[in-house]
Amino acid sequence: MKVPMKWLKEYAEINLSAEEYASRMVMAGNGVEGIDNTGSLFDNVVVGHVLSCEDIEGTHLHLCKVDAGQEEPLQVVCGAPNVHEGAWVCVALDGAHLPGGVKIKKGKLRGHVSEGMLCSGPELDVPAGLYPHCGEEGIILLKEEYKPGTDVKEVFHLGDDVIDFEVLANRPDCLSVWGLARESAAVLDSHCVMPEIAVQETEGIGRFEDYARIAVEDDELCPRYCARVIKNVKIGPSPMWMREYLYGAGVRPINNIVDITNFVMLETGHPMHAFDLSRVRDHTIVVRRAHENEPLTTLDGKEYTLTPDMLVISDAERATGLAGIMGGEESEIVEGTTDVLFECAAFDRTNNRLTSRALGIRTESSGRFEKGVCVRTTMEALERACMLVNMLECGDVVPGAFDHYPNPQNPQVIDAEVDRINRRISCSLSGGEMADILERLGFEVEVSGNELSCTVPEWRMDFESDADISEEVLRLYGYDRIPSTLMTGVTMAGRRSERQTLLDAVKNSLIGMGFYEALNFSFISPKWIAALNLPEDDPRTRFISIRNPLGEDTSVMRTTLVPSMLNTLALNINRGNAEGRLFEAAPVFAEGKTETTPATEKLSLCLGLYGEKADFYALRDVVLCLLGAFGVKASVSAGGDGYYHPGRRAVLAADGVEIARVGEIHPDIAEAFDIEGRVYLAEIDLWKLPELARPVPEVQPLPRFPAVTRDIALVMDEAVEVGPVMDLIARAGGKLIEDVRLFDIYRDIKLGPNRKSVAFALSFRAADRTLTDAEISAAMEKILTACANEFGAALRS
Repeated sequence: MKVPMKWLKEYAEINLSAEEYASRMVMAGNGVEGIDNTGSLFDNVVVGHVLSCEDIEGTHLHLCKVDAGQEEPLQVVCGAPNVHEGAWVCVALDGAHLPGGVKIKKGKLRGHVSEGMLCSGPELDVPAGLYPHCGEEGIILLKEEYKPGTDVKEVFHLGDDVIDFEVLANRPDCLSVWGLARESAAVLDSHCVMPEIAVQETEGIGRFEDYARIAVEDDELCPRYCARVIKNVKIGPSPMWMREYLYGAGVRPINNIVDITNFVMLETGHPMHAFDLSRVRDHTIVVRRAHENEPLTTLDGKEYTLTPDMLVISDAERATGLAGIMGGEESEIVEGTTDVLFECAAFDRTNNRLTSRALGIRTESSGRFEKGVCVRTTMEALERACMLVNMLECGDVVPGAFDHYPNPQNPQVIDAEVDRINRRISCSLSGGEMADILERLGFEVEVSGNELSCTVPEWRMDFESDADISEEVLRLYGYDRIPSTLMTGVTMAGRRSERQTLLDAVKNSLIGMGFYEALNFSFISPKWIAALNLPEDDPRTRFISIRNPLGEDTSVMRTTLVPSMLNTLALNINRGNAEGRLFEAAPVFAEGKTETTPATEKLSLCLGLYGEKADFYALRDVVLCLLGAFGVKASVSAGGDGYYHPGRRAVLAADGVEIARVGEIHPDIAEAFDIEGRVYLAEIDLWKLPELARPVPEVQPLPRFPAVTRDIALVMDEAVEVGPVMDLIARAGGKLIEDVRLFDIYRDIKLGPNRKSVAFALSFRAADRTLTDAEISAAMEKILTACANEFGAALRS
């Protein structure tokens, strides 16, 4: 926000140069982006009085004698059509610098010496709003008489320093001259005097209710709405002092009424709007939500289509303005306006921001409402505007006002502890010193021992807790006054979380078995899930869509790691890698069961295997080995998802809980993922692993006595699964059996229809003796009997 120093000094006592002042403000936490001077674009330009003006024959030029305060009148050649004898003009003397890098030098034109130049408005970069002129059609003709030689910067009220403040989002009070004046006085510990607002109402012209009717239909989006009526308005230029301030603040002066609303916005921080009452249908103002597809043409002539979540100001028939953003074209102030309604309101900051963004409109007004305006000072700003109407004598203020304020805000009181504040800011201030600092900022403070009771000033809306009190005390006390101390702290031993510990153990185990970790995005294409041919009621088909995806290929959160692993395997196969052993440990996502938990995630592990030595049994053993590292003894049974080969898939369970699935990918699914050849996948629910984990048995000493091995071949039905048979052999063998391994499956018609021979290698050992043949034979007999009874298996002859 740009603010002329002269304007600030009307309210705050500032006895510093612009550079020193900016430095003090920066040290108190107020950003300053730069310092400009309104008269820095030109120099050596003075007031001149044209003593004579003669035409130069055969040209459009004029030979002028000009009194510019020098010892002798200057001779100046000028081509402006509006120059004449007796005119008061702006004279650029020899050596003057003008905007655009132009330098004036004494020279000759058409044989006549010219000792300077008479300047137009564009040549001095002086806008017509600041000082009326005819633009490029001629030179500036000053309307008042001045002493020749007077610097024209004094005429145009230029030469003041303008501070460009960087106002942060949490300090909307500093988006005003009054707010910055209060802040300046607090920082400099000087006086700040606000103007006394007094409005002179004109009697005998009725009351507000006789001229306008107002209805506020949405108190949530418009917590306060104030209005006044001005009669017998005289539209004209604003006085020079107002134009000077507006120009310095970067606002183009237009006319007295519009300039008053802009002046009040800059001065108080409250955006205002002026309606031409004669152009407001039925003299009715309604604050409401827009209708669906309601059209509106704003002041800049652009047409917009509105939605019901946008707040508008309407008349009796249709919308005439966007609340807090921009007025409508229909009710704008024009040259013939005589009756005006001033509006000053507080609109919801969030709704204002969303509307502004949706329509692509950004204005000074919307920027202030987005950061928040003070509801409690709304009427004060409106009264200030009416006071300016009195000062400029540009209309009659109608008695009475409209003030819709259904839910008045009470003063905010924050309690704080002196000791707590000192600990926060690392200083040692007394309660009285803190109270002095806060009172400079406009707080009302009561000190009671270690307690501070702070009533927040109405214009400060950024306070929530005693932490904010601490911040204010420190920044006014001075960041540079914080005492230097050695860094202190308590060393705490770090540790890894349960999730990290689990993942480390899993990864270390798999890496030890020759696997490499793969990393993929958590968002995939829904086509990848569809390619698995899952049943319609499978929860993995109900994925969570991303609101703003990068594309269709990354539009949903993955519900399984299988598609990602298949794509990774396909990439490696198609790049010519002959074999691969990959794993990925990552969360998968599912729909939540309640509104408070719209999504859930669980940790999953997927293994991928392909190559010459890869088969179903190799991957199954890897999974069993991994589970064994956590003390989990899993049983293997046939089963699994449809994307596995029906004859080469299995489900692993422990304590009746399914924990893993392993198998060869179905050829049709492999083809859908552009995979040629056999690939094998395993899926493990890592989130179940900690629950099923058991302590790993203690390491046993190396056996002192030899093992005895026996091979047996059992003939059984084709439908009998080998895994349960191995489990039964281990149980039947008792304590003597040490290991059971499958080493052959043989099929032949001689065994009988639908029969197979399964060969096992058995290892027996006792820890305290060498086993005898009788002990081995007894154990073998128990095993054969158990297999015969349970599975109908017979020893192959």
